Amino acid sequence: MTDDRMTQALIAHHRTQLLDDLRRACAGRHTLLVGAAIGTGLAARAAARGGADFLLALAAGRFRTMGASSIATMLALRDSNAFVADFACSEIVHATPIPVFFGASAWGLAEEEYPAFMDRLRGWGFAGVVNFPTVTHVDGRFREALERTGLGFAREVRLLEAARAAGLATIGYFRRREEALALARTGIDLYCFNIGWNAGGAVGVPSGESVLQVGNRARGHIKAIRTADPGALCVIEGGPITTPQEMHEACREARADGYIGGSTIDRLPSESSMEEMTAAFKLVSTLQRRIDRLERRLDQTGQGMGLVGRTDMLVEARARLEHLGADGGPVWVAGPDGSGRTLVARLLHGRGPQRQRPPMTVDARHLDGGWLFGAEPAEGGRRRLGWVEAANGTTLVIENAEILTPGTQAELAAFLERGSFRRQGGQDSLRSNARIILIGTAGLEAAAGAGALVPDLARRLARRDIDLPPLSERLDDIPLLVEHFAAALRPSAGPVRLSPRAFRLLIAHDWPGNLRELRAVVEQALDGSGDVIEAEALPSLDGKRASRPRPDAPGDRSPKQSERDWILDGLRRHRFRRGETARFLGLSRKTLYNKMRHYGLLE
Repeated sequence: MTDDRMTQALIAHHRTQLLDDLRRACAGRHTLLVGAAIGTGLAARAAARGGADFLLALAAGRFRTMGASSIATMLALRDSNAFVADFACSEIVHATPIPVFFGASAWGLAEEEYPAFMDRLRGWGFAGVVNFPTVTHVDGRFREALERTGLGFAREVRLLEAARAAGLATIGYFRRREEALALARTGIDLYCFNIGWNAGGAVGVPSGESVLQVGNRARGHIKAIRTADPGALCVIEGGPITTPQEMHEACREARADGYIGGSTIDRLPSESSMEEMTAAFKLVSTLQRRIDRLERRLDQTGQGMGLVGRTDMLVEARARLEHLGADGGPVWVAGPDGSGRTLVARLLHGRGPQRQRPPMTVDARHLDGGWLFGAEPAEGGRRRLGWVEAANGTTLVIENAEILTPGTQAELAAFLERGSFRRQGGQDSLRSNARIILIGTAGLEAAAGAGALVPDLARRLARRDIDLPPLSERLDDIPLLVEHFAAALRPSAGPVRLSPRAFRLLIAHDWPGNLRELRAVVEQALDGSGDVIEAEALPSLDGKRASRPRPDAPGDRSPKQSERDWILDGLRRHRFRRGETARFLGLSRKTLYNKMRHYGLLE
């Protein structure tokens, strides 16, 4: 074999290996590919540590670090190819082992120069080429004029053809279906539906579409691509996507294999973190006195907030808790098992006017009307004191409230309206100032719409509800929650954080047990851990989308079931594997071992 043929074979092998690696990463981990379109070596190394699958060195990334918008790449401000080569060769291409794609301008070179240019890119160490800047961002009469004069999308396709002929991998940006099909005819390696310039931040471009709308639009293009090129790798980028959760929603709607982040990975985090840090330095002395006052106020109630999270759903839940906490009125708290409903009920009580007495909790599964409101004695019997009467002067928390009988719900609605009630079989009107907090699984509107709540009770609770999402819908909060649980479990130790690989494993899990399950995982991972939880310290996680919690989920022990039988049932379900059983029951391994020894289950 001649030297030229050996070189070409080696190049083809490198490209094939890169594509195989991307396919394995997408299929084997059951997760999304993530590419980072960046403009500095600092961003390249940070993205690599975060788990990026590939990097794109783009002029837009460099312009963003200069304080300009990505749109600046569409103006004749720089020789784009020379501009990218300058910073990418010196800062990015050798900064990490991750493959780097060169953002190549099809108009900075004569077409006959494409092959020699591709050879230079390969020699510099680039793994592939992406058509950027691109005319896909231009529309209307200007775009028509470019196409007529030979400066349109067809020239970009020829650029990518030259890259492929040189043995480089290719990423093709497109926005229209005919552009996608043109790329498919070329045999592109990875297709990227570019939704448009990113929204958000100081220089973002507002989007007129929602995340689900753009995901739906992308799905039609991706379907057409896979019809022409079965098994094609397709990703999306830009538009209204500004958070990991929005990326997940858009990719799921589009049936995409992954996402390329530009502004979302470098500009938006840099803007927000630098702005927050500068403001913190500037205002720390002014704010400290206010913080001290708030901390003293929390100490007086004996409660810390504890409702940890930065996602919009948690921010809304905290705001509603603060709004509803102090007035002493009834509240409907909804969410799946383990989502923090009991904590919210406790916080509501701690902010209410009757917080001097501890709250009382009752499960609706063990109630009938007589137990809730009491009953007058039958002949020769004894008077029964009801929960509402016993909770006078404090808070009554009713769990599983949606299974209360319609008659009991009607009586409860009347009590909330008048503040008075009658015992079963009695005529006297009695008063109680017990605060009622109802805990259910479904949201208030959903429970009322399904007929689980009678209309009178639903109306009395209108706009007095707090919804808690499952952990699977607030995966961005996992690092904060891990830090919070670790501080509670090891109060004398310093802060604990997740390694990037541990974080990726945790967000791939479905969390059927929600916060309760995560706390159990953190408790087990802390055994022997330092200030960083590595992936190897985590208990076994399947990383698959699991079903919703079963009726016998962790913590749901039957009232008639002894603790010994509950533990024995868990052990049998998991073939006496202690780690899996402890996680299922929501216990630490040490606690499970002690209970097994106590009940004689170690043999």
